[in-house]
Amino acid sequence: MKKFLFLICFFACDQAFAFENVGDYKKLNFVKNLDYPALEIINSVDLSKKPYYFIKENTPFCKANPDYGGYVYGVMLGPKEYDYVICTRTLYFNRSNYSSFVKQVNRVVIHEAAHVAQICKQGNFSLGVEKWRLKGYPEKMVYNHQIYQGKSRMEQLMELEAFALEDDPYYVLNSVNRFCF
Repeated sequence: MKKFLFLICFFACDQAFAFENVGDYKKLNFVKNLDYPALEIINSVDLSKKPYYFIKENTPFCKANPDYGGYVYGVMLGPKEYDYVICTRTLYFNRSNYSSFVKQVNRVVIHEAAHVAQICKQGNFSLGVEKWRLKGYPEKMVYNHQIYQGKSRMEQLMELEAFALEDDPYYVLNSVNRFCF
């Protein structure tokens, strides 16, 4: 009986800590859809220790908020730990075909990694994106989408930068490596 209880506890504890080690993110479904730059980015996020990021997929928040493709969250976890979440299910059901799903997964990984770099930078959260890059698509996404309404000016600027950098994975990778290590 003691062996049985030990095995139950072992498997329960193993599941509770399943994604707390470096490299555990590779078990998540979205990873198989990443291109090389996005893989490098997610690996750098995973290795960051300033702060530490728990990489997750399809959290209850994702299911309750279908407008989110991903998010970085750290208020409840403290200043040294953040959740880095990709809402793969939302991205899958909002796609027109598989190739647009794969492209969107990569864009969200890059977008959320821009936030990682901003958080790692601390204080002045700007990554130095040129102002002209914030026009067009980034402005349309931030100023015309309800999830960004009511955000502070700083939060809106952080979102503008993240949207502007979705097509520039190496800028984001360099920013993560520069500010998080």
